[in-house]
Amino acid sequence: MEKVIISCLLQGMNQKEISERLTELEMVPCSLSAIEKTIKKLKARYGAKTMFHLGAKIAGRK
Repeated sequence: MEKVIISCLLQGMNQKEISERLTELEMVPCSLSAIEKTIKKLKARYGAKTMFHLGAKIAGRK
């Protein structure tokens, strides 16, 4: 699920759009709360303060 969320972030999607994408892909969990928790973990892992900062750090690694 993290890979899909990262891909969505790199496409500029917000949390609601990510939830909709996960629902389309029939991935569980796809709630906003679950996405927020995953993004929080990703921000901690990459040392990012905001979602924009997270996207920049991830994009810089690819």
